[in-house]
Amino acid sequence: MNFKNLMINLIIVTTSIIICLLIINFTLIKISANQLLPRSLAGSLPNNLLTYYPDTYNKKIFKGYVAVLGDSVAQGGGDAYLSGKKNYSIIHHLHKNDNINYLIFARGGYSSISSVSNLVKLHKLSNHSFLFDDLNKPDSVLFVFNESLNLHVNTTEYRKFKKDNEKISSYTLRRINKNIELNYLDHLKNSYPILPFLGKFYEYFEIMFHKIGSAKNIKDIKLLVSSRLKKLFGKTVVLNDAPKNNLTWTNSIKNHSNIKNIRPVQGASLHLTEDEIRTAIEIFFESIKYIKAWSGDKKIKIVYIPSAISSYVWNEPIVFFYRNHYAGFKTTNNKANNLNSTFIRKQIKNFSINNNIEFLDTTSEVFKNGEKLVLHGPLDWGHFNERGYKVISNFIIENSTK
Repeated sequence: MNFKNLMINLIIVTTSIIICLLIINFTLIKISANQLLPRSLAGSLPNNLLTYYPDTYNKKIFKGYVAVLGDSVAQGGGDAYLSGKKNYSIIHHLHKNDNINYLIFARGGYSSISSVSNLVKLHKLSNHSFLFDDLNKPDSVLFVFNESLNLHVNTTEYRKFKKDNEKISSYTLRRINKNIELNYLDHLKNSYPILPFLGKFYEYFEIMFHKIGSAKNIKDIKLLVSSRLKKLFGKTVVLNDAPKNNLTWTNSIKNHSNIKNIRPVQGASLHLTEDEIRTAIEIFFESIKYIKAWSGDKKIKIVYIPSAISSYVWNEPIVFFYRNHYAGFKTTNNKANNLNSTFIRKQIKNFSINNNIEFLDTTSEVFKNGEKLVLHGPLDWGHFNERGYKVISNFIIENSTK
């Protein structure tokens, strides 16, 4: 009888845990998809739920969609997001204009390969979950190319994963195939998104406690804890920023005399050699070819987004990020940056023409508006602010082919 009671209790406890997990999972899916989750917690959403968090699609009538690829610029990182604005990205403005469904598979820090892989992998996972509707392949693909970091991340990954004497096409295909493999952990996270959601909180506090351990005094500890708690509860706080000092915070824009002491900014892949730029661009091209074939030769559109340096005429010298953020800084001038920008844009334009891909270069439009308006910051100079994203989205609306 004791053994029988033990088994009954075990079954009851196990069943209760499963039911609770399902309820929590269902609740998390619902509140995230309807933007009921506070913005400060949105970054902790697991990958599959993060796709459905932005209000860029019709939730009641979901029929066909445009898949948006890229990095944090495509996601809409910047002051509008940090400030809790509802329409914080290019894609929000596009959806508001045309009422077309847009799903964002872009993620901060993604390479071309990672972004393409994310779309394919989440498409596969959607067909292996009882919590999500099956996701058809997209009607079209919009790749938001970030001049600042896309080639940098492509280069970083290539250095790490390349094999000797391997062609770029072979390397790209191998990395995509590796990334889209599904394992047990992928299925577990997909079915129980509450697990990676809680895992993000664990990572968050682990980082905080690690920084506390390396703090120099009580004052630094108090500032660290207070800033991270403010961030967690929705305050507009930029964490891990470059130290503010006279050696780095010196940038200023020529025709905006009231905007000065700007932190180091991003340029047109200035830290890469010409060979590295060519290789990184080729990886981007091969990634685009892959997604074009995978989608069934659907319409592909590439939108070119200029860096902060390419968006204005700066007083020289210009302090920019060298390699990784905050790892080091160097100086450049407007001419050197524009030469890089022109070269990259020309390569992508020629590729687009040869492969029947629509190419929209927003550089001139951004630069023209940047003569009168400040389109970045003031908090986040790595991304456009709400005004900047509206300039870009308006240009896309006015210049896209039907």
